[in-house]
Amino acid sequence: MEEEKVLPVIDLSLAKGPTRAGLVKELHQALTTVGFIYLKNVDGYDEEALLRHSKWFFSLPMEQRMAISKKSFNPKCSNEYRGYFPVIPGAVSHKEAFEIGSKQGKPKEELISLEEKFILEDNQWPLEDSEEGRNFRAWMEVYHEKMTEASRELLSLIAEGYNAPSDFYTDIFRDPHLSTLRLIRYPARPNPPDEARDGDAVIQTAEHQDTTMVTLLATFAEYPGLQVRWWKDDSIIDVAHKPGHLVMNIGELLSYTSGGALKATRHRVIDCCGDRLSVPFFLEPRFHANVNVVLPGCEQRESQPKYYGPWLLEGICKWAEYKDLCRRIEKETAKTL
Repeated sequence: MEEEKVLPVIDLSLAKGPTRAGLVKELHQALTTVGFIYLKNVDGYDEEALLRHSKWFFSLPMEQRMAISKKSFNPKCSNEYRGYFPVIPGAVSHKEAFEIGSKQGKPKEELISLEEKFILEDNQWPLEDSEEGRNFRAWMEVYHEKMTEASRELLSLIAEGYNAPSDFYTDIFRDPHLSTLRLIRYPARPNPPDEARDGDAVIQTAEHQDTTMVTLLATFAEYPGLQVRWWKDDSIIDVAHKPGHLVMNIGELLSYTSGGALKATRHRVIDCCGDRLSVPFFLEPRFHANVNVVLPGCEQRESQPKYYGPWLLEGICKWAEYKDLCRRIEKETAKTL
């Protein structure tokens, strides 16, 4: 009888009380095999409200979205990293998105490196002088905080799965951490380039591993398209929407801290002949955090520091939406040498 290929379901409400030990074992098993899970009972997750706010943002006229764009796409804008970006014609990745960081304050100017100045910046917000705009901002700021808290709890559970202290990862997430909330719209793609085809599948986001620590992805019932590599036979499976559940996966950085034991599973998004909305949250350390930490019992490495900033830039520079930013950082850095 063929194995049923479905993602495990983890109930985060079991993290409190005597059920925590069992949850730690269950989570460890899932993340050292499949690497993707459904996550339920996440405090602060309101699927209907998130979908409503996402639809509101992408219904704004293009000129209003472009007014809060990244400088790469609108030279009149000052932000380099946070904000909106449109669909990039001809790219394999076919999406538009709005990216938000936390609302924490910046560190003192003299402590910021040149590269960090491109990354640490205030969020941009649409229609800030309107009630709708203010409501959107307030809701998204709270959602970012709630997903940060949920991700940190997951890291505590993961650490406990290796008999490490619950606060094993705490230091690398001291403010200003760089965690990103991204609202995404994938438009239908009727005439894709050859590079965006895989047999009968039309690619919206190419197959990849996330580079960060933890991803919490909100999907919605009317928008299929997420696919994952199954861990046992390398086949592609569809990830069905489960109402009220987030999809959680780990990134290359978390896998790195386990010597590869925790699986950063490859995944992609395909076109299902209509618009698709989704909202990932990426838990990311602060720019100068030393991420060369190793969980107990995992493969050891040389002990020299490895900082998150270069790791981040190496990861994002692979994507079309960040190419111009990476070129500018490289150019400005070269001036200082």
